[in-house]
Amino acid sequence: MTEREKMLAGQLYDCGDKELLERWNKAKDLTREYNSIASEDLERKEKVLSELL
Repeated sequence: MTEREKMLAGQLYDCGDKELLERWNKAKDLTREYNSIASEDLERKEKVLSELL
């Protein structure tokens, strides 16, 4: 069972796992990008948000 699977199952997991850290950093980058997009650029905001979620 991977650390991600453990996390999703509500079990103890290693938050320093390489896969989890990569996903966390990607989410931070996408959040930063989303927040920097002009509010009227709805198409780009939706694209970034769908990738994040």
